[in-house]
Amino acid sequence: MHPARVNRRTALVIAACATTLAVGGVLLVPALTADRPAPAAASTPVSTAPVTAGDMVSETKAPGAIAYAVTTPVAAGLGGVLTELPDPGASLSPGSVLYRVDTRPVILLSGTVPAWRDFASGMDDGTDVQQLEQNLAAFGFFTDEPDAEFDWDTAVAIRDWQSSLGLERTGTLERGSVLFWNGSLRVDAITARVGQDVAPGSALYQTTSTEKVVDVAVKSSDRALAVVGQAVSVTLPDGSSVDGIIQMVGAPLSKSDSDGGPSSIVIPVRIGITDQAVIADLALANVTVSFSSALRSDVLTVPVDALVPLDDSHYAVELPPTAGSTGRELVPVTTGAVASGRVEISGDRIVAGLLVVVPAR
Repeated sequence: MHPARVNRRTALVIAACATTLAVGGVLLVPALTADRPAPAAASTPVSTAPVTAGDMVSETKAPGAIAYAVTTPVAAGLGGVLTELPDPGASLSPGSVLYRVDTRPVILLSGTVPAWRDFASGMDDGTDVQQLEQNLAAFGFFTDEPDAEFDWDTAVAIRDWQSSLGLERTGTLERGSVLFWNGSLRVDAITARVGQDVAPGSALYQTTSTEKVVDVAVKSSDRALAVVGQAVSVTLPDGSSVDGIIQMVGAPLSKSDSDGGPSSIVIPVRIGITDQAVIADLALANVTVSFSSALRSDVLTVPVDALVPLDDSHYAVELPPTAGSTGRELVPVTTGAVASGRVEISGDRIVAGLLVVVPAR
């Protein structure tokens, strides 16, 4: 491409856009009059792009980082000597041993209600009983329909489960011998050591969820872009992209400037990634999050560099040459919103699919 032509076109478009009128956050360019003279033809190599119909979307990018979704501490439920801890990075699913005290295992179970009492015959009905029976059924030891009553079948299922673990068949459970959690856990930082005396409540280690998310802080001025349930695009370190969904939008925070400048107000946003396999090998990696918002609906657009400046504020698009044509064929256009490298245009002969000339790439 001839540098002089590219520079002149780019400079005029930028200069004109800089003096256009912003209405409601949308960039507007004055209407083009058809009686303005067109610039002379040039022999610059060109390619074409179609006029596209659809919504005009503005894209805002923000830096983010991949992290594990939830951090949760694990504390001792039994008192005694700590005889086993899991390895950092280990994944724990329902049925896994969280740790051992005096060789007695504490087991991870699935559920949302914490264990707040011992499980034994004669106890009052409750959702915690049903939750326990659901786990015993998942392990293959409870064959009836789980309910809120601790009955003979519950005690038998517990005894069979205890036998499979090499434990005494009591048919009862201490509340500290199980930990209910909704999902699997990943072992993070270990804070205790094997051989240590622990009491109920002693900190043992930190865990995270096994799900990875993207955490990003958006400027307060971009708060409207962050809506729970909104789809976003996340660009990974290798340049590939993965789809994400905004899961959480937090309260505004004050963020200090790393260069010593004044602090700014940001909005913490958490983004869920459905395809976890794509980011399985990434942890604490920097990514770029693209938020999109519609500026105009059902409009015709072309790449910004398809505009041919007739003067400082009026534009046309150039049609590709046809057999036997001489000179350049310019079609005056009225321009509208500009976003993400595209500009809204309208005018006589401007229809979806029309090919227009753009600088050769």
